Amino acid sequence: MKGMLDMARLSWDDMVKKYPNLWVAVKDAEMDGADIVSGEVVTARPDKEMRKFRIEHRGAGFVFRRTSECGFNGHITSNLRIRID
Repeated sequence: MKGMLDMARLSWDDMVKKYPNLWVAVKDAEMDGADIVSGEVVTARPDKEMRKFRIEHRGAGFVFRRTSECGFNGHITSNLRIRID
């Protein structure tokens, strides 16, 4: 599969160091709630390439995360209220 990496188990911190500012697809992810603890990185890609990869590999069981924070990418589909007391 094009763009696939040698899959060695990495901690999330190692993924962030090795693939800065990229999206990673992680196989066999060990999770702590919504956070990845460790897993095998299948691919690491920039924003513009990850959407296509996600569509092509829907249902493969990968967990997708960006290794650094990025701006909001999506939409809100309900009413949102913010209350400050």
